[in-house]
Amino acid sequence: MATVTAQLTLTSTDLLTDSLSITTTMTKSLVDGTSGLARKKITSTAKGTASGQVELTTASEYTSPNYLYVKNTDATLTDYISIYDDAGGDVDVIYLAGGDFAIVPIFSGQNLKAYAATSGTVIEWMVFGTAA
Repeated sequence: MATVTAQLTLTSTDLLTDSLSITTTMTKSLVDGTSGLARKKITSTAKGTASGQVELTTASEYTSPNYLYVKNTDATLTDYISIYDDAGGDVDVIYLAGGDFAIVPIFSGQNLKAYAATSGTVIEWMVFGTAA
């Protein structure tokens, strides 16, 4: 069984009265159902227009718990990507400005799709299932 480790480090010398330094690590054992790393241009600039949106995961494709790694590869801050749950009332659940990334735990019942502020913005993503 494969494993994946994610590490997050937050540091700042001027956010609080004292210096901030937090590091946390998460290691997960993977099971069948890992999507592999993908990149694709988003050409849709509005929610609800099926053409040009990028489907990241479909409902019940993976067994919970599973995780989504997603990155907006665009360098322009205002070229954001919105990710919404098409199976849950079209609610936006993730907003990534240019250069942003996230690792998010997701439910197996979500149908996640992405649209962008600017047509041609490239999204990078991977879904991986874990051993519960």
